Amino acid sequence: MLLGNHKYGRKLSRIFICCLSSSFLVTSNLLPINALGRPQNYQDFLIAKSPDERQPEAVTKGIEQIPASQASISPRPKTSVESPVKQSPRVSSQPANSQPTSNSSSANSGRRRQASSNSGTRRQASSNSGTRRQASSNSGTRRQASANRPPVSQPATPTYKEINFVDVALGILSKDDFQSQGRYFHFYEFEGRENQLVQIRLIGSNDTRRTNNLSLNPLLFLHDPDNNIIVKKGTLDKNSGGDDAFIFARLPVTGTYKIAVTSRDAGEIGRYSLALRNDRASYTLDEAGQLTAKSSTLKQNGGAYNISNFQGRKNQLVSIRVDSVDEEFSPYIALLNSQGQTIAIDKDKDKNGVYTGLIDRARLPEDDTYYIVVTSKNPQERGRYRLTIF
Repeated sequence: MLLGNHKYGRKLSRIFICCLSSSFLVTSNLLPINALGRPQNYQDFLIAKSPDERQPEAVTKGIEQIPASQASISPRPKTSVESPVKQSPRVSSQPANSQPTSNSSSANSGRRRQASSNSGTRRQASSNSGTRRQASSNSGTRRQASANRPPVSQPATPTYKEINFVDVALGILSKDDFQSQGRYFHFYEFEGRENQLVQIRLIGSNDTRRTNNLSLNPLLFLHDPDNNIIVKKGTLDKNSGGDDAFIFARLPVTGTYKIAVTSRDAGEIGRYSLALRNDRASYTLDEAGQLTAKSSTLKQNGGAYNISNFQGRKNQLVSIRVDSVDEEFSPYIALLNSQGQTIAIDKDKDKNGVYTGLIDRARLPEDDTYYIVVTSKNPQERGRYRLTIF
């Protein structure tokens, strides 16, 4: 009897211990379960952002503080000059269609001449002196036709000259050159490699003598091997303080590239010099971009802008250049740090009509992520551009 009570007591102890353990387990899980509940005033809480997430907001505020360009906002009159280098292969003529017609016409003409000769044999035999007078009259007719003949026309197709990376090509646009759109053209070609960096400099003459005036405001086009225009560049207006044009380009493929040189003004002739060289700059960033109607807009003037960024080091000197590929807008550049502070801006921000923007040798204050803002000096203008850091 005593032994049975002892066993029964141990069973009760085990049951009590199990119940007590279960109670502790449920109690320990009450806090996590309650923590999953959403408080009624959850909308009043703000989640803190990391420093990296706060940088774009600071940059956005910094962009709103960029000094707006004071260049004229009225649209500039633009002269649309197209390159005569065809961007599609020419369709060859069909000689098969013209040859039968030519033979038939020649045969019929021969038969007519033969019939005329047979019918007029007696007249020709009876009047030799008349024949001589007729020949003399025909000779006079030929001289009159020769006198009325128009002067020799310009070349019908472009003629290309080779240009190398050492010499300077000197040329004079004249009225005897290839003509298109009322302008005279010279053409050059060179062999280029894929990703080769080149620079082309075109200088117009300032010769303004009353006699033999050879002053020229030239314009040039660079074409790839498929004759597509890579970049178009002209000299500045005389009032803008420049008479030369620079092209900096990265060649897309290996092949033969073409350069077309002409004048900005129709009918203008004059002297120029053209130099082709390798671009030996070391670019840390080289990218293409475009300002469009879908780009972000500045609150200052409503102009379109794009942002690019790069990693910079303390005391590093950087130069930033933006080239308008098709001379569609005048670039304006600003350099900001990650806190939205302006480090440098384009020194020519108020000069309109310049199709290259430049920040020259800006010193970076610290190791940081830096932001480049590309916009237009004229908020109404947009277009393609090339951005480089060197």
